[in-house]
Amino acid sequence: MSQKPQETKEKTIEDTLKFLDDIREETGQVFELTTEENMLVREFLTALLKIIRPLAQALPVSTSVLPEEWGKVSQASLDLTGQLLLLYPDETMKLINLTEQRHRELLLRITYDIMPTLKRLITSHRQKIEARVTFMSSITKELQKTAKAFSPYGSK
Repeated sequence: MSQKPQETKEKTIEDTLKFLDDIREETGQVFELTTEENMLVREFLTALLKIIRPLAQALPVSTSVLPEEWGKVSQASLDLTGQLLLLYPDETMKLINLTEQRHRELLLRITYDIMPTLKRLITSHRQKIEARVTFMSSITKELQKTAKAFSPYGSK
């Protein structure tokens, strides 16, 4: 049997109210997650830039991770302000603010892309420091031995 018009109307109203409740709950969760994501993006870029600053002026980014609609990009790099710098074949430049909500997926692709480069830079930096420490350690030990000969009390 078919439902009466009144029952159908009540069912439709109940369904609509249920959808509205679900929408309100989802919207609240979207707001909370977006707020957390905004904070994490700021903290991520702050930490990343602190690491990059002593190592390089910018980190190269593969143009293959960029959206196709941006056209042919010759070079891309993450600069020390946390922006993506694009260089086109005609030598025009464009800055992309990676903190903007619309660039979050791009920020993830860039992060995957730059991690091997960041690791290489840090490893190279460590190796340079190790070489200096090894050199200074050897020289210092020899100078200390020589300095003992000039000590007024002689060597003990």
